[in-house]
Amino acid sequence: MVAIAVIVVVAGVVIPDVYTDFEKARLADCKVELDLMKAVAYDLGDGIYIPTPEEFWGEGFPDAEEGEYYYIVDSQDANADHGNDLDGCVEDSPGNSPRCPGMDIKFVVFCAHDHGDLAQYVYATDQDSPTVVLPGDEDHLNFKAQKDKGQGDYPKPEGKTPKKPKKK
Repeated sequence: MVAIAVIVVVAGVVIPDVYTDFEKARLADCKVELDLMKAVAYDLGDGIYIPTPEEFWGEGFPDAEEGEYYYIVDSQDANADHGNDLDGCVEDSPGNSPRCPGMDIKFVVFCAHDHGDLAQYVYATDQDSPTVVLPGDEDHLNFKAQKDKGQGDYPKPEGKTPKKPKKK
């Protein structure tokens, strides 16, 4: 009986620590995947041309399966018809946009996994390294909300899990 009690106490101490370490590793893995996805987007484009989501997934990750990673192009987000794209910058009239200049996002990649107490989600824009949105933080860009929206002729974004990128 004493042995069972000891095992229960040890398990009660060890399991939360192991779970936290697992979540930290998963968060780190998401950051690495987002960096890879950005590199593939740049590789498919030329620095000016940004690949469409179809080109990105079809040519960059042809073996991708349904999952929790998203690639959204600035001109195909839910606010595209209003001029306030992902970045809140009206590229045709930057003087009328509060975030212009300096906030001209071309695309965003993000991970919508549940990261528990560590993060709401993780995103990376074409300009920035992966950024963790912490629980309780104000998320003024709210990229994660884009995954549930479509715009005009553009369907709701597909969540995928990148596999090995296509080799050239």
